[in-house]
Amino acid sequence: MFDAYLSIFIGVLPSMCAGILATFAVTIIFKTSYTTNFAQGVISALGAYVSVEITMMLGWPIWLSVILGIIACFAVGVAIDVGIFRQGRYVNTLGKQIISMGLISIIIGIIPFIFLVTKLEAVPQRPFISLTEGFKIGSTFVQYNTLISIGITGVLLALVFILLQKTKWGLSVRATASNEIVAGMMGVNTRIITAVSWGIAGGLGAVAAIIYVGNVSLSSGYIMTMTQINAFLAGILGGFATFYGPVIGCAIIYLLNALVGCVCVHVEGLSMWKAAIVYLIVMLLVLWKPQGLFGKRTVKKV
Repeated sequence: MFDAYLSIFIGVLPSMCAGILATFAVTIIFKTSYTTNFAQGVISALGAYVSVEITMMLGWPIWLSVILGIIACFAVGVAIDVGIFRQGRYVNTLGKQIISMGLISIIIGIIPFIFLVTKLEAVPQRPFISLTEGFKIGSTFVQYNTLISIGITGVLLALVFILLQKTKWGLSVRATASNEIVAGMMGVNTRIITAVSWGIAGGLGAVAAIIYVGNVSLSSGYIMTMTQINAFLAGILGGFATFYGPVIGCAIIYLLNALVGCVCVHVEGLSMWKAAIVYLIVMLLVLWKPQGLFGKRTVKKV
């Protein structure tokens, strides 16, 4: 029985890694641009398509394809901020969200135009290494690909958080996230900060998508939809007051998935309700802590 539980927890780790990176991507855009980027999922999927296409057509190693996918999504993120959101700087929050929804349709239309989607659908998974390579803990098989995904996620998060806390760029990002107008008055070039933040979000999203499609088929531009939904939920659960809150919230959501999965092993017919149970638990936690688990109550003085 222990092996069954361990297998469930290990099986959720690659998806958790993808979710954590996607969550941070959503968070950094929200805190610097004050908008919810609904197009983050399809931008991430675009990066996965770039990487898989390069590996297929040119036979280049996966690590190089990943780097090119990151660069492509970084460029797309910067272009969206500079070419679209900066032009609608004074559009209200709802308007920005509608713009990001429109971007979904545009990118979903671009993907089959640039890539031969039917060909990619027939391609096997493109993990960092074969899913058949790994080792056993008891009777539970652990893929090397899972460990590499964990390592990449840990290194990227550590690097970003160190930059946020220890560098001038990080100070500028935190100042912009706190109050863009005041940050600008203090000499922070908020335009560069928001553009780079969109680029970083695009790059992290590309890595998240590549990790995710290593365990499922790359079937469409909507492949990251559920991961993006979980990222938004994680932001609400952890609270957008900090950069780390949503990341921890994301880990909690995926661990809840694993825990509920363990319960489903014993209760017949409960598996179909797993997602609903997890979201119900998250809803109860949000009702208990409306500002998020790491959020702060804001007091406005009149």
